[in-house]
Amino acid sequence: MPFTTQKSPLSRPEIGIPAFVLPAILPDDIAALKALLHAQQAAVKATVAAAVDAAVDATTIQIRREAQETIARMIEQMVLARHRQFGSSSEQLPGQTRLFDEAEVLAQATVEAQDIAPVPPAIVPADQGNDKQAKKPARGKRSPLPADLERVDVVHDVSEAERTCPCGTPMVEIGCDISEQLDIVPMQVRVLRHLRKRYGCPSSVHAPVTAALPPQPLPKSNASADFLAMLLVVKFIDGLPLARFEYVLDRHGVPVPRQTLARWVIGAARLLQPLHNLLRDHLTDGHFIHMDETVVQVLKEDGKTPTSTSYMWVQTGGPPDKPVILYDYDPSRSGCVPVCLLQGYRGYLMTDGYDGYNALAKADGIEHLACWTHYLECGFIWSNRRDLLVCAVARSASLWIKTAFL
Repeated sequence: MPFTTQKSPLSRPEIGIPAFVLPAILPDDIAALKALLHAQQAAVKATVAAAVDAAVDATTIQIRREAQETIARMIEQMVLARHRQFGSSSEQLPGQTRLFDEAEVLAQATVEAQDIAPVPPAIVPADQGNDKQAKKPARGKRSPLPADLERVDVVHDVSEAERTCPCGTPMVEIGCDISEQLDIVPMQVRVLRHLRKRYGCPSSVHAPVTAALPPQPLPKSNASADFLAMLLVVKFIDGLPLARFEYVLDRHGVPVPRQTLARWVIGAARLLQPLHNLLRDHLTDGHFIHMDETVVQVLKEDGKTPTSTSYMWVQTGGPPDKPVILYDYDPSRSGCVPVCLLQGYRGYLMTDGYDGYNALAKADGIEHLACWTHYLECGFIWSNRRDLLVCAVARSASLWIKTAFL
C-alpha cells in the first residue's frame, strides 16, 4: 500500500525591526552625533538577533513535531501492511489438536478385557508401626508457607559434649529455632485391597452372607476413584498425553497401557455427564455468556476424512459467584449448534462476527453483543498516542457498528 506523508509549508518568519527614533534635540558636536548613531545601531542589532533566535526556535520545534507525527504514521502504516501480508488470519491453536480426542483414538480396536491393568504382586513392608503424627510447628520469622500444608518435624539436637557449659554445669533447653522448607512427596502408586468378610451357617443349612462392595466408578475395571480423578486432571488440566502418563506409571513399576487409560477416560467421562448437565444449568442461570468456536482435528470419525476440521464450542459465563466454562464438541460449524447448546437461555451473548451466531442472536430474550477483540485483530493497530487511539476507536466503532447491525 502506498505511504502518504503530509507536507506542511513553513512560511518565512516575520522579524520586527524597531523604528529609528531621533531625540528631540540633537547635539551639535560631531563626536556626540557619532556616539548616538553607534548606540542606535547596537540596539537594532540586539533586537534583530533576539527576534531571529526566537523564530528559529519556534520553527525547529514545529519541524520536529511534524517529523515525529509523520514517522509515527509511516510506522503504523508499515506495521499494518506487514500484518495484512504476513500475519496470521486463522484462530487455530496449534499443539492442542490431540487434547480432546486422544482417548477416542487410543480406545478404538480395544476390548473390555483391557479395562484391567496388570498390577505387580503385593509386598508387605517389614515395619508398619513407625508412623508419626504430623505436628504443626510455630511460625518462624519469615513469611510462613501455606498453613494448610502438612508439617513434618525434623529435630536437630545438640551433641552431649556441646551441652556442657564452660563453667562445668549441664545446659538446659531454653528454646527452639524453627525454619521451614517446602518439600514434595513423589507420586505413590498403591493397591487397595477390598476385604469382604463372609459368614456362613455353622450347620451349613443356610446360604453364607458376604459383605457388599461399595459402589465403584467403573465396576469392570481395577481403577479406583482417586486414580480416575488424577487421570482426568493429568490429561485435561495439566495437558499431559496418555502416552506420557503411561511412561510415568511405568517408571513407578505399574505398566498400564495407554489403550487402557483411554478406556478409563471415556468411562469416567460418561459418569460425569450428569455433572456436565448441572454445569450447563448454572451457565444458563447467569445473564452474560461468552461463546466462541475453535478448530480441532479428529483422526478417525465416521463420515469425515482425517484431514477435515471439526469444532470445539466453548462457553463461559454463569452467575458471578459460580463461573462456568463448558467445552462441547461438534463436527459441524453450523448455526444450529449454538442454538441447541443455549436452548432456553435468556440474557446477553458476546461472540465474534461469525454468521453462525445470527440465528441464536435473533431468538427471543437474547441480546447479541459485539466482541472488540476480534475486530481489533482484523486490522486495528494500537497507538501510543492517546489522542490518535481515541480518534481511531471512535471512527472504527462507528464504521463497524453500521456494517454489523444496520
